[in-house]
Amino acid sequence: MKNKISKFVLLLFLIVIISMFVKGYLYKKEVEENKVESICRYVNCKTYPKSTQSVFRYYVDDKLYKTEYGGCPDNYDKMIGRYYVFHYSKIDPNKIIVDYKTEVKDTVKILNAGFTSEDLKYKY
Repeated sequence: MKNKISKFVLLLFLIVIISMFVKGYLYKKEVEENKVESICRYVNCKTYPKSTQSVFRYYVDDKLYKTEYGGCPDNYDKMIGRYYVFHYSKIDPNKIIVDYKTEVKDTVKILNAGFTSEDLKYKY
């Protein structure tokens, strides 16, 4: 009886792990197939007991979005308040992929992405 239960638990664990990988793959695939490029602002790093989540704000069609994406980079404290290029899915703008390597400092590009001059002054 214990052997059957342990096999069931192991099988359940494997199904959960595989579904997590499939979900991540489908998420990235949707963004890549329906990609729109814009600019986002890194506003926060939420910390949880065993993980972290980066928080970004951005505008799509004059609507403000606030989305959590991936874990926080090692030097996140220096990145908060800065602007980065990112891609979102035109089907679901909450699905994003941020390019941490491409920081945007051009205020004209930032303002054209929907941010205001007040956003430029405000530190999150």
